[in-house]
Amino acid sequence: MIHRFSVRSATPEPDVERRGRGLGLPDLELWLDYYIEFEEPLTAADAAAVCRALADQPGTAAAVDEPFPPGTVTVLHRRGVVDNESPSIVSMCELLGLRARAGKVARCYRSSSPRLREIIEATAFNSAIEELHDRPPQLPTLVPAGVYLPADRHDLRGLSADELAGLGQADGRNLMPHQMRRIRDIQESLDLPSVTDVLLEALDARWSDHCAHTTWKSLGDLLGRLVAASRDTRNPNIVSMFHDNAGVWDFYDGYALAVKAETHNGPSAISAYFGQLTKLGGVLRDILGTGLSADPIGVFEYTATGLVGAPPPIAGRPGARQIAHDTIQAIKEYGNTFGAPMMWSRMAFHPAYRAKPFALGGSIGILPSASAQRGRPASGDHVVLIGGLTGNEGMHGASASSAGSEMDVASVQIGAPLEQVKFRKALIELRDSGCLRALTDVGGAGLNSAVGEIGDPSGVWINTALVPLKTSAMPMWRILLSESQERMLLAVPPRAYDAARRILDRHLVRHTVIGRFTDTGRYCVFHNPGLDEQAVIALPAGAVPAEQGESGFDVPYKLLDVPVISRAAGAPPQAGPASDRWPGCPRERLADLLAKVAADPDVASQRHADAQYDTTVQGNTVHGPRYGSLSSVPSGYWACTPLEGSPAAAVFATAFNPWLSELHPVRALRQSFLSLLAGQVLAGVDLADICVCDNFYTPHLTEHWAEWLVAMVDELAALVRRFGVPVISGKDSSAGSTHTDEGIVSVPPAVFLSALGKVPDHRTLLPEAWTGAGGLLVRVGPATPSPAGTVAARVLGAGGGVPDEVPLDAAERFLTALRARHGLLRSGTRIGAGGVAAQLVTGALATGLGVELDPSAAGLEALFAEHRLAALVEIDQGDLASLPAELNPVVVGRLTSDGRITADGTDLLTPAVRHAWTNAFAELLA
Repeated sequence: MIHRFSVRSATPEPDVERRGRGLGLPDLELWLDYYIEFEEPLTAADAAAVCRALADQPGTAAAVDEPFPPGTVTVLHRRGVVDNESPSIVSMCELLGLRARAGKVARCYRSSSPRLREIIEATAFNSAIEELHDRPPQLPTLVPAGVYLPADRHDLRGLSADELAGLGQADGRNLMPHQMRRIRDIQESLDLPSVTDVLLEALDARWSDHCAHTTWKSLGDLLGRLVAASRDTRNPNIVSMFHDNAGVWDFYDGYALAVKAETHNGPSAISAYFGQLTKLGGVLRDILGTGLSADPIGVFEYTATGLVGAPPPIAGRPGARQIAHDTIQAIKEYGNTFGAPMMWSRMAFHPAYRAKPFALGGSIGILPSASAQRGRPASGDHVVLIGGLTGNEGMHGASASSAGSEMDVASVQIGAPLEQVKFRKALIELRDSGCLRALTDVGGAGLNSAVGEIGDPSGVWINTALVPLKTSAMPMWRILLSESQERMLLAVPPRAYDAARRILDRHLVRHTVIGRFTDTGRYCVFHNPGLDEQAVIALPAGAVPAEQGESGFDVPYKLLDVPVISRAAGAPPQAGPASDRWPGCPRERLADLLAKVAADPDVASQRHADAQYDTTVQGNTVHGPRYGSLSSVPSGYWACTPLEGSPAAAVFATAFNPWLSELHPVRALRQSFLSLLAGQVLAGVDLADICVCDNFYTPHLTEHWAEWLVAMVDELAALVRRFGVPVISGKDSSAGSTHTDEGIVSVPPAVFLSALGKVPDHRTLLPEAWTGAGGLLVRVGPATPSPAGTVAARVLGAGGGVPDEVPLDAAERFLTALRARHGLLRSGTRIGAGGVAAQLVTGALATGLGVELDPSAAGLEALFAEHRLAALVEIDQGDLASLPAELNPVVVGRLTSDGRITADGTDLLTPAVRHAWTNAFAELLA
């Protein structure tokens, strides 16, 4: 029997009132309905107990089965989608002595407006995974029912070329003709009468661009070029690079740092909430699955979507405003629930990302150096699946994201952060207790990728009938390919299994032995409900069950590779010299221009979003992601001290500019890389102690896309060798072109860079807040004066142009001199979006100090050129002569105590500028 429990706030909530005003619904009411299906009839006392448990927050009240209020719109997950909160609801009922089968949570909106349904459907509803009702939902059951269907079998030997190609594209697959021919070769070499859809689906995922990086391989092993360049640095801090779920960098006192970032662009275009929720959850699992498990100590995220107010180019997809709101909600929910501090977050709006956003999530973690290398299973080890249940979500996620925009409802993963919270500490305890031989996360391509990769090349078999499901049954291929979240795969030696089980039970982590590792060199998947978990555990080491039930496939690993079709890529188009001509703007209009620049999302405060993310959890953050005693402004770097009792700090920073990348991807990459190094050195990190993580997001249907991609990789490899800073982790997303209702929409060829550094004592790090009146503000670093890609140029309607090409000799001399003169600096900030002007605004708002501008620094170019490799530093006036020419010092002004930014007596920090910087982002999303 299903009962509905309505949980409401007894007093009006400011957030609801604010949201109602923004939606044009001043009388908006919002509450949650909890639908719970019980095994037995509910008594009045039982119902009252559930109400008390659900309304456990002050000022809330719950009622059971009250009449459905007129004028109400309800949004809840579709019938086939298992609600994230269902396990918690069931557990709550168990604690009350009640047997519940499942739960589902609905968001309820009520208003007198006749447009309520229309407004909620446009702003708070995603048809991909949700259903909307303005009448009481009819829910016969909350438990999705599934059916086990035998595997389809196909004899490929007699198929024509067209039939073979058609089968490769059937049922959501994305197998190319040459890949289908390879599968036919496998059938013939093993003398099989047929192959199953399980094998087709498994190889579709294994050979997808997401898993196999076919685009990069086809252009001449691009990843190999980056690895070779990083190896050539001979940097002793490299512990592991491009070999594990994350790169590993040496730290101090017998510990190492792990770093990883990945994108979730396709799912976020369909459902930003679940796409962004699972991007953060997935990259946290990458850290947990590195070596023998690292503990996450920080997360970061970046989202670029289309312009707010512009209609989405694919009908039915969420627009930029909804993506922004859903992103904030998802990042807050996952990061805060998991308990990792937010190191850095930013949201950007660019028309090229209107069809497929750039949804990047990253994390860093810490682990003992002795446990930092990727483990290798031994024959006889148990294949142990832990964490969440396996369901029907995320089907074809890996292959669909590799294909571009051809994603559907089934491709969306659904995250449940509490599941991951439970096994986080369990994994660390398993590691430290010697219970793990190896582990990996279950992410893209599901169990197929996790089992297939961890078992390669020695051998592995699994019984899909043992996988715990969300539904009553699923076909074998769906169990294998499901991308249900919050799952990990462990290799546990038999001798340690009992100890591992006790640890997992103590942490309330679901665990199941689903197979064994072998020395057969074969990857074997079958479905046999008659072979239970205890029978699998009892098998001798290396044994393969004689009775396997229905076979999905049993193939030697040596047959599972497929040749990649090579393609040629020449040089990208030549760019002319950068223009340093700025559009005209009278000096008396500088304050008005500054207000518009300060209102741009690339410059304005995003406290509306990032204030909702916990930045101090774990208690180790010593700098960033914001600073300031009066106003909280974004910092240029983040630092934490992850080792108890040690002053040693990990230092993190990012660099990315899509406005530059669309103009010239290679020059944009150089500026980003050098800006990243300059920011770390400015903070106080030695060049030799910095490593980089790259995330390429590139189109595949535009002219010269291959040429730009190859040129960017070669540029990055050259920069790595030149400056001795290795790339130790990264990911390529090569399907940034999307077929839409308006034609093909493509992202610019671009790479997002993150840098991880280390210092032995955080007290040597340079503060960013100005320290006092009387000091000089000086711009140091190579100049990039071109208006191309700058915020001011966009505001003035002067787009286009070519970014500056930075001479590497000058950059190298600057970095060396900056590190050598670090002791002269009182404070310093990186210069970027909005130029020196933006740094002056944030510096003044953060500290209450002002600036009297030098006459030469009060012009349009001096204020708004984005010298992205440069920094604005504070020094004592007497130290100006000590700054060498290699720093290219330019005096900007003198610090004052009056809180104004004055040029010839005119205050540029007007109330309009203050308001724009403080409120523009929130007003944009209202």
